[in-house]
Amino acid sequence: FGISIILGSFAFSMVLFIIKQLDWDIYHYIGDSFLKTVFISLPYLWLIFLILFTGVAYYNFIHTKRGYRFKFISILLISLIISIILGTGLYFNGFSERLENVFSEKIPYYNRLVYSCEKQWMQPKRGLLAGTIIETKLPENNFMLVDLNNNRWKIEASKVIWKGKITPVIGLKIKLIGKLIDDNNFKAMEIRPWKKGQGRFMMGGNQ
Repeated sequence: FGISIILGSFAFSMVLFIIKQLDWDIYHYIGDSFLKTVFISLPYLWLIFLILFTGVAYYNFIHTKRGYRFKFISILLISLIISIILGTGLYFNGFSERLENVFSEKIPYYNRLVYSCEKQWMQPKRGLLAGTIIETKLPENNFMLVDLNNNRWKIEASKVIWKGKITPVIGLKIKLIGKLIDDNNFKAMEIRPWKKGQGRFMMGGNQ
């Protein structure tokens, strides 16, 4: 029972991490409804694991000496609440981010199963792009960027809005909302720091 609860808390911490790292306000930029965005973005893999581990916890509990005395819904709620509390603690401790990095690097096809922040922002044809600035001081405030797939882009930023109090410096990882011009040129309308809250602490610093 205890092991199932712990595994369930791991799953919930991953659900929370993935939901928190996504940008839920960009759906109108790409012409999707909010409900469609939610449907596409939910971390189904980890939700399935959470349900599975909660079910295993219930099964193990009812097979204890006194487990038969408790109602089905009571056991499920207790298991789920404990997993949520522990999982929230793991999330705020940074455990879920470290776990996400391990899965992304070590487990084949993991990134195909989870709708990550990287997947959300690497849609240049739909006006979303992300990467790291590699060259600045081009004419009209333009700069060069290498995206998350190691492709080079010239970014037109003459009328861009910079969010989060960041400034364009080499090494800064950013998210861009704009329009695809061609295979290597992107016109930015809005630029955000890669990590939420980054700009408040890193005025033009790299991450």
